[in-house]
Formats: sequence, C-alpha cells, structure tokens
Amino acid sequence: MTDANLVLGRLDAERFLGGQMALHEASALAAVWALAAEMGATVEGAALAILRVANAAMERAIRRVSVERGHDPRRFTLLAFGGGGPLHACELAEALGIPRVLVPPTPGVLSALGMLAAAPTRDYSRTALRPLAGLSGDWLAAAFVPLAARAMEEMAAEGHDPAALTLRRALDLRYVGQSHELTVAGGEWRVAGEEEDSGGQAGATIAAAFHAAHAARYGYARPEAAVELVTLRLSAVAAHTPPALLREAPGPDDASAALIGTDDIWFTDGIHNTALYERDRLRAGMRFDGPAVVYQYDTTTLVGPGWAAWVDERRNLVLERFHGPGAREEPVLPWPLEPFCPS
Repeated sequence: MTDANLVLGRLDAERFLGGQMALHEASALAAVWALAAEMGATVEGAALAILRVANAAMERAIRRVSVERGHDPRRFTLLAFGGGGPLHACELAEALGIPRVLVPPTPGVLSALGMLAAAPTRDYSRTALRPLAGLSGDWLAAAFVPLAARAMEEMAAEGHDPAALTLRRALDLRYVGQSHELTVAGGEWRVAGEEEDSGGQAGATIAAAFHAAHAARYGYARPEAAVELVTLRLSAVAAHTPPALLREAPGPDDASAALIGTDDIWFTDGIHNTALYERDRLRAGMRFDGPAVVYQYDTTTLVGPGWAAWVDERRNLVLERFHGPGAREEPVLPWPLEPFCPS
C-alpha cells in the first residue's frame, strides 16, 4: 500500500516522517510495475487497483462494526487515525455514504493518547450459565458481589479509592441453542428495586432488553424464545482527570499560510492538480477545498476531489463532502497510458 500511494503521488518520498526518512521511489515503481505487467495495466492503474483491494477490506471491517450491528454509517463521522488511515478515509467514506471525516491533530499516536486519557479500568467476568426465566434481582445482586469485592481489592492495591470506583455491570445473553452471545449493558436492564426482587421480575426486564438489542444488531428478535444467561461482566472504573487538550479560538478562514505548493496526484477518477498543505501551519478556522494533501510527521491526509476541509477549535481537521459546481475536474484516466518500465 505504501508503494501504491507513493507511485500515485499521494505520499511524498522526501516528506515521510516529517522528512526524517526518505522513501525509495524507484523501488516502489519497480514493485508496482511487476504487478502491472502481469495485469496488462499501467503502473498507475495497478497502484489504483492495489488501493481498491485494500479499501474493500477496510470497508468490510467498517461494515462489521456498523451495518452488522444495526447502525447506519451515513449517520456517523468517520474517525481517521493511525499512520495510514487519513490516506484512505475519504474514499472509504464515499463508499459507505459517510458525509464527514475527522482527522485528529496527532492521528499516528491517537491510540497512545487514548491510553493516557482513558480512566484506569479493570474488567472481570464469571460464567453463570442458567435460564433467564425466573431470574430474580436478589440472585443477580448476589452473583455480582464476588466480582465487585475482587475489583475493589485489586483497584485499591493499585492506589485507587474503592469508594470512588464506578462499577458497571453487563450480561452475555443468547437464545437457547445459539452458539454466540450478545452483551447487554447494565444501564439497559437495571430496574428500580431489582436488588430486592425475589419474584423473577429482573429476568423479564433483562429479556426485554436482550430482544431489543438482538433486533438492533441482527434485524430480528424472537420474543417467544427462551433466553439464557452465559456470563456476568463487571468493569471497575477509577476516578480520573484526563489531560487537557489544546483549544483555540477560530481565526480567519484563509489557509494560504499553510499552502506549500501544488502537484499532479492520481485519484480514483484520474489526475488532479492538487494543493499541498503543511499541517503544523493550519490553525482553527482555516478552510480549503480538495483535492489536497496535508503533510505532517505522523501521517499524510488525502482530501479527495469533492471534499472540503476546515480546522476546528481543537485543531481537528474536519473533511466534508460537497457537490457544488467545480467539485470535480474532468479526469485524466490512466488506462490509455503506456506502462512504465524502470531501468
């Protein structure tokens, strides 16, 4: 994928890792040319095909965590992170009908930032295979006691105040005969006074929540079918003050101060003359239209034709689709070109 992005001009060989590591463009061309020769395509055509295959795999992964869980991706913003995510985000969003992409200030280390910002948490589980029918709140409360006691003991050993812990319950449930479970969070089935319920009402409340969750995830529910409890889950979350993040008042929308040049770059519909920006120079309030490439130390962001970009007060780069006049230039398609053969 790096070879393909380099061949198409989406990566700059001299700007990788902020210019601290040069990419060997001739080697990338040779690698993609070998595949192009087998395909009977141009080097650029083969590079675009490589990215189409990669994007298709990423698209399937996004569908698994959205459409297959009952969520319409068209109602969401796509968060692009990692060293390569922002290079592919616009094309993935277009394929999934997602109207907006958010690229955080440091996408290449977002997971590390998340580790620092997240509250200290420990997760516990206990197998409790039994029918849900007739399950009482008394039994449920007692079943969570050992998990809660262990959580408070271990979190206290790490220096956290047990009295300040937030304990979150969840249950893994399934229809009898199913081989997979669905986790239902405690907030979806907790009822007032359930700890004093000895008449089995908690089971009915939990079953109703499970049917609703099953319908949202899989598109159907079976209210007449028996439900069984498989696993008890408990998360202990410590009190935590996350690190303060940058915030600045929006300024002028002119992004010319961050413009460092232009270049001809290949997109899915052909070559476009593309504006090049330096991410460190972009400030809150600045706006620009695609096609564009934004360079920074830990990633490169590709803003496709038909997309507009602006910087919010947290210095996030927000990309949004638009369909106004001039959104797309007349493409120059790669297929009539002669294959490139490196010497």
